Amino acid sequence: MKFRSILYGVGKAGNIVGRKGKGGEYIISAYQPKVHNPQTLAQMTQRYKAKAAVQSLSPFAQWAKLMIQPSGKRTYWSELIKLNLDEAIVGSYPDFELDFSKTILANGTTLDLPYSPSATADGTTLSFTWADNSGMGNAFADDKLAFIAYNESKKQAVFNTALAERADRNATATLPSAWTGDNVNVWIAMRSLDGKLSRSTHLATLPL
Repeated sequence: MKFRSILYGVGKAGNIVGRKGKGGEYIISAYQPKVHNPQTLAQMTQRYKAKAAVQSLSPFAQWAKLMIQPSGKRTYWSELIKLNLDEAIVGSYPDFELDFSKTILANGTTLDLPYSPSATADGTTLSFTWADNSGMGNAFADDKLAFIAYNESKKQAVFNTALAERADRNATATLPSAWTGDNVNVWIAMRSLDGKLSRSTHLATLPL
């Protein structure tokens, strides 16, 4: 009988395996199937996208602690990855990159962005303008304008989460002098004193 042959020799029946040990004794154990890691295109695509997301979004980790609202048991960092993995990581296997225009760096829903925001650069000075929409929807005069500027060539980001108030209509920020000659991507969002947030928006890619 096959089962008997396992008990007294070498073989396999169902999830039971019989084998001969080094000392000549017969050993009975449960079958442990080999775990395969098939390298399908879909699996490799997801892995490379995830790798690109981690690498590309790392410079925004400190900002995320202040401007990302995690859901469930996720951390600020894992929420940032989730927000951008499907839409902002673009390309095809094995080459993926971050599309800055689609990148979400603040995910709040309890504040509105100002109307018609824009950013320009004069050297390393950023100038922001916007229309004051205080009192409309979820927009309040003392909401703080938060901005982040990212220098892709240097893999560095600088930010300020309270640059000005919504009612100010304009503000300026000075970037590092070492960034002269580089391009920067600029986003803004709104943040209230009690921690409410708006969604971010990518304003521009600017030469310095």
